[in-house]
Order: sequence, then structure tokens, then C-alpha cells
Amino acid sequence: MIALVSKAPKGFGGKSSFLVSQIIRLRAFDFESDRAWSRFCYAAFMKAKILAVVALFPCWMALLMVLPAYADSTEIFDLLVVDSVPLDAAVEAQDLATIISNIAPVSQETEVRRNIAQATFCLPQNVLGTLLYGLLQLTGSVLDTADVNEVTIIVTRPPIGASLGRYIFLGKSVLTENAVRHEYGHTMQGYKHGPFYLLFEGLVSFVQAAFSLISPSFADSYFDRWPENEANELGGIT
Repeated sequence: MIALVSKAPKGFGGKSSFLVSQIIRLRAFDFESDRAWSRFCYAAFMKAKILAVVALFPCWMALLMVLPAYADSTEIFDLLVVDSVPLDAAVEAQDLATIISNIAPVSQETEVRRNIAQATFCLPQNVLGTLLYGLLQLTGSVLDTADVNEVTIIVTRPPIGASLGRYIFLGKSVLTENAVRHEYGHTMQGYKHGPFYLLFEGLVSFVQAAFSLISPSFADSYFDRWPENEANELGGIT
């Protein structure tokens, strides 16, 4: 661009040509400065993110080691057997409000501690649960929602059953008290294993459910194997 200025029309005086060349140089300098500033900001942001991860890693590891013991000591995933139901009970679809009324509330202190665990120790599954909830809402697949203790039960059109953090997803056709208690039991497992819940209970449960779809004999004993049998126990299904 500067080279073009040197070939400015003859009508331009010497001072005018000099002034135009300086303006173009200044604009070119500003453009380069903006690019340099953008590169600097991006590099600073990436370094800050890396430093934040490094700084928070010890805190995260401390949570992994401390929170399970904390959970045990405060009964954060206490059994719901105080209001348990037989395994073969409540097999028909039920109203959500009726189901919730049959589940005993936890103390306010326990609910607060569980909410803290959901925001820290169980954060990965909460992120997935939030994303799935948003997807179901966008597709119009959410039929009903209700809160019980620290979790939110979401009734969906698809016949699904999943527990992701503070969200319990159940299809309308499979909505029973036992189903809610079973998924609530998976929530209790999340308090025990935190971010590893997805790798342990989540992955194993998904694989076993997939096998059950193609093997009726395998499906017959689905709830007799871990982690489903443990989820039943933690959910108060006897």
C-alpha cells in the first residue's frame, strides 16, 4: 500500500503525498498491532487455563479421596430402607406425585451435603445430565418433572431409564415406584464413586442393558447383577 502512495497522482502536492503515506503507514501499524494483541490475549488465555487446571488438580484429587469418607460419616448416601418396598411391588405405571409421596424425605442437612457433592464430586455426570435434559426439552420429549429430596425426576416420552447426577430420567411407560427407587439407588452410587460413576456403574449398566435387548435370558437376571442389585438395595427395594 505504501508503494502505491509513492505513485500518487501529480495533483498531490509534496506535503499531501507525505500526509497520505503517513496515514496509510499508521493504519497498517494499527492492523498489525491488533493482530499482535489478539495473539497475545489468546496465548495468555491458554496459559491461564493450563495454570488453572494444574492449580485445581490437587484440589480435585483431594475431593476424590476425602468425599467418600465424608459421605460415609454423614450418611450422604444413606439407605432408603426405612420406607422400602418389595421387589415385585408397584410394577404398574403410576402417577409421579403418588410415587414421590411414598419416598421419605431426607433431612435438610443431608440434602445440603448432597447438593454440595453434586456440584463438586459428581460434576461430570451432572454435566451430562444437564445436556440430556436440554436435548429432551428441545425435542419436546419431557412430559413431567418433579423434585424429590435433592434430585429431579424427569418423565420422558422415550422409554428410557437413567440416573445422571441430580437428574433421574424415566420413560412414561416404565414409570413405577420401583423404577424411581432403582434410579435413585444409582444416584447413591454416584455419591460413593463420584466422577468414576460413569466409568464403573454407568458403563457396566449400559453394556448390560444393551445385552438385555438382544438376549432375553440375560435380561431375566439383569437386576441380579452388579450394579443393578446394589442400586436396588440403596434405593430401598427389598
